[in-house]
Amino acid sequence: MATYTGLQARVSDVLAGVTDAEAAAVVVPGCPEWSVTEASAHLYGVCVDILDGNIAAAGQKDWADRHVERFAPLGLGPILEQWGEITPQITAIGPAFPAAAAAQFVFDATTHEHDIRGALGRPGGRDADSVMVSVSFLEASLDQHVRDNGLPTLAVSSPDWSMVAGEGDPQVEVEGSTFELFRTFGGRRSIEQFRSLAWSGDPNLYLTVLDGDRAVSLRETDLVE
Repeated sequence: MATYTGLQARVSDVLAGVTDAEAAAVVVPGCPEWSVTEASAHLYGVCVDILDGNIAAAGQKDWADRHVERFAPLGLGPILEQWGEITPQITAIGPAFPAAAAAQFVFDATTHEHDIRGALGRPGGRDADSVMVSVSFLEASLDQHVRDNGLPTLAVSSPDWSMVAGEGDPQVEVEGSTFELFRTFGGRRSIEQFRSLAWSGDPNLYLTVLDGDRAVSLRETDLVE
């Protein structure tokens, strides 16, 4: 779980010097229902719930909202302090996580790392190993969706990562940076941004991968980071 330790340290560094009042006032464009404080409360709350065994609803909106309700009132400073204290406990039990659950955990945290960075105008960490873990988490769901819906086999590639979704030789290809593919297929881009990737075929065939009925869906408006 060194990947998560590095992520927690990066987010804490980004937030160093941000006051409780500033964090509470800054809306996170990547998840506009939350402030920076509330996004941080979710990151901490996930760890609390893992240690408490409260993970039956993991990944669902109500589960995440309860983190905000419970911990955001503490303020950013105490949240970061307690998150730092609890992280070694998470990393200690990390080897016991099922591989898919560990990847989902890192994907969610990485998503919110970059949500927070975007809100504060402090980009970075785009080549971190957490981004690579995140795109690997997205592989299985993309492959399954292509197969289940009889879509043309899709090759997705960046300079340092690639995958094929579906069976047989790719019929459609899409390229981009690993970070941009992560943010797009992770639901942090709009339909128009999805279409603007470097496609060799019709991107509209794959919009159902990220439609509004799925856990990760495209935004209504562009998000530029």
